[in-house]
Amino acid sequence: MRRWFRSIGARIFAGFGLFIGALAVFFVLTARTTQHQSDLLEEAVRVDAAKADVAKLLQRVEAMRAYALLAARLPEPVHLHVDAHRSLDRLQEGFAPKLAQLREQTSGLDSLHARLFRHHIETDALLDELQGLVPPGTRKSAFDEDFERILRVDELLDNPFDPGHDIRAHLDSMQVGLQSLALHLDEAVRITDEAVEQSGRRLDTLVRWISLFVLLAGLAIAAGVTRGIRVPLRKVRARLLYLSRGIDHPFPMPARRDEIGEMAEALDRLADGLHRTREFSAAVGRGQFDTEYTPLSEEDVLGKTLLAMRDDLASYEREMEAKVAERTETLTRQTAQLEAQGEEIRKLYTDLTSSIDYARRIQGAILPSESLRKSVFDRQFVLYMPRDGVSGDFPWFHKLDAWRMFAAVDCTGHGVPGAFMSLLGHNALQHIGKVYTQPGKILDRLNEHARNVLHRGTQSEDQVPDGMDLGLMSINLEERKLEFAGANAPGYHVRNGQVTELKPDKRAIASFEPGEFRFTTQVIGLEEGDMVYCASDGYQDQFGGPKGRKFMRKQLRQLLGEISALPVGRQEEELRKRIEDWRGTAGEEQVDDILICGVRVRLG
Repeated sequence: MRRWFRSIGARIFAGFGLFIGALAVFFVLTARTTQHQSDLLEEAVRVDAAKADVAKLLQRVEAMRAYALLAARLPEPVHLHVDAHRSLDRLQEGFAPKLAQLREQTSGLDSLHARLFRHHIETDALLDELQGLVPPGTRKSAFDEDFERILRVDELLDNPFDPGHDIRAHLDSMQVGLQSLALHLDEAVRITDEAVEQSGRRLDTLVRWISLFVLLAGLAIAAGVTRGIRVPLRKVRARLLYLSRGIDHPFPMPARRDEIGEMAEALDRLADGLHRTREFSAAVGRGQFDTEYTPLSEEDVLGKTLLAMRDDLASYEREMEAKVAERTETLTRQTAQLEAQGEEIRKLYTDLTSSIDYARRIQGAILPSESLRKSVFDRQFVLYMPRDGVSGDFPWFHKLDAWRMFAAVDCTGHGVPGAFMSLLGHNALQHIGKVYTQPGKILDRLNEHARNVLHRGTQSEDQVPDGMDLGLMSINLEERKLEFAGANAPGYHVRNGQVTELKPDKRAIASFEPGEFRFTTQVIGLEEGDMVYCASDGYQDQFGGPKGRKFMRKQLRQLLGEISALPVGRQEEELRKRIEDWRGTAGEEQVDDILICGVRVRLG
């Protein structure tokens, strides 16, 4: 567990953890602000409803005033007087619940609500008395003869001798109270609207700043993680290149506690062991049999063999001085020993081959798995035939939003150097594919990245004359279109057996300075069942056939047209069989890494 915390995976996990944490804070703050806005909007709706209730009560007060006067004046015909009494009953029945509801909806106005309720009770009592003095259907002729009842009705309507104790005064008081309540609600609406507007501005500011922070944090984390992997890998690659030429690497590498550090330590031990072995062998060859030598480990068969050889040679020299007559027998014995040592050296070669196999497994870790490729395109195939244990060619599959991308990349060199170039190219494409979907822009950014890595510095030893050829396709199934860009590697589009070759730009990645040239993006429409291909030059450059010639691009186009109708799995088998037969006819060895990627367009 402690070793895992020091690994590259732990660093990547920590970087993404920080990024996700920032996103979580952003979502929490946004949710809280949104909830506050929702509460303010609910409060605004509640206040608007209360304002509507107040307006309705004011209408009822005016209606009470009109119907009370109508009931007191005994209009003709009689049914109008009866309707006035019924209207007063309806208005009185709904008034008290509305006042109670308004009291619950508005706080801090207890005295105003108490005054409204008191005037309402007194108004109800006066209206009931008025309706009792002038019951429904009273005849005007009979009413006009009762002077005392007329006087009491007039006092109930408007009493000049006792102001404030008549229907008009109480209705006026209720009207004034309701208007005050309406003004209070208008102020509450204004305050709530200002709070909503202020909350909206705060939310807008919060979104802008946090979005900027998340963007910058994501870029910083991506740059840090990429640099933490790319820089040490470049140094490890340089060491391998030096060792492959049989010379010591001229620079040290800082100590690391992750997987790259373990690889660097292993290379240091290997380089040191080879250096000491070379010096020891030279010393023994000069007859210095007292030279000290320490094997790399207890299992270092080569080191132990060299020590045994030193001791045997020393003994042989002493015996030669003392026993000239036994020289022939001694030479025979030494020859047998040298043969045994040769066997040990062959075993060392086997160990080195195993190390290359380990490098192949490391490279295999970056190659897209079948499940990853199917997550991008459900009907596709990859013909991958490395010339050596590891390859400079690699396929790349990626998906961003509605765009699905794939490419066939051919890096300079074969074997271990080509494999390390493929690591750099894959990491760069993974990084660029998170931002861009247009093939031309992706190749421009890849050229810039590769140029900066391989041609950094002013000294010739700092600049690596390597590069990449590739063809890259970006497909949008929703828009039914394909975009293609190529760097010295064409693409192929097949529809109903007719092959269209998509011409690439005659520039390789890392062959020119950024800005000197822009890769061209070609756009074509797609139909259901179309086949599209990207390939390296290994297939067409393979020697074979009856005359030992190259397969050639024209024959490859014809072959793609013939097999395009087959299922994608059968296409891979047919391509592999055809090139093996072509090579086997002339007894030729494979001359280059071979890579072909094919995708069946499925629009549904």
